[in-house]
Amino acid sequence: MAKNRIEAGNIEKRLGRAASSGGSSREPDEPRPGEASSGGNTLFAFSLVAVFIVGAGALAASDRGAGFRQSVWEDIMGPPAEPAFQSRVAHLCDKGWKDDRLNRDQIHCYMTESIARLCDPRERRALADKLVAYQEAQDRSAGRMGMAALKMIANPGATLALGVSDAMSRNPNLSEQERAAQFEKTMDISKDIMAPADQVVQDNVNTATREDVVADFKNLVEKGYLAAVDFPSTQPKIVKEVLATTGPLGLSSCR
Repeated sequence: MAKNRIEAGNIEKRLGRAASSGGSSREPDEPRPGEASSGGNTLFAFSLVAVFIVGAGALAASDRGAGFRQSVWEDIMGPPAEPAFQSRVAHLCDKGWKDDRLNRDQIHCYMTESIARLCDPRERRALADKLVAYQEAQDRSAGRMGMAALKMIANPGATLALGVSDAMSRNPNLSEQERAAQFEKTMDISKDIMAPADQVVQDNVNTATREDVVADFKNLVEKGYLAAVDFPSTQPKIVKEVLATTGPLGLSSCR
């Protein structure tokens, strides 16, 4: 029995040696050869990217990086747009212009000041655009007046107060002083109701009349400074009106 146990032990030792010699000698926690190489490459790549980001950030933040930043921005967004052309009379004619009022004085200036400048195609295009803007501002002004009227309608309490105050001012039992005070109160209520509409009216005060503006544009058309081709997409009301009534165009005043 003891001999059998010794032989069994010898067999186990021999099998253990065979298994050890046929298998890998690597310890369980020891990395494989390929894994060590791959990990080193990944670490190198991350280090390279980090160095690039830090270097690029430092360059972009520095004064010397202004050109770099501009170059990157233009590569992404494209070159900056060319500044819009501005008429040489804009500094004079744009005074008081608002995008929600009737700019008759301003457009009258644009169509009468140094009209020979319209021989420049850029000036002609700028005036055509200004006439479109004039129409748009006029439409907004009309919208403001409509909103003012709606506010008056939507305030029945104030309207009722105005009626009551007016009726009280007509009371024959009031003294002259009481009647004057009640009339003043009535006028104050009326001013509050009419304030939005009055503001629109005040904003639209002009020296030039509508007839002046029509005559200005007709003069430019007859002298060949402006024509229908200058309004390829949108024709303001004044343009349609004049072009519909103007006879054969004269020769262009540009030489």
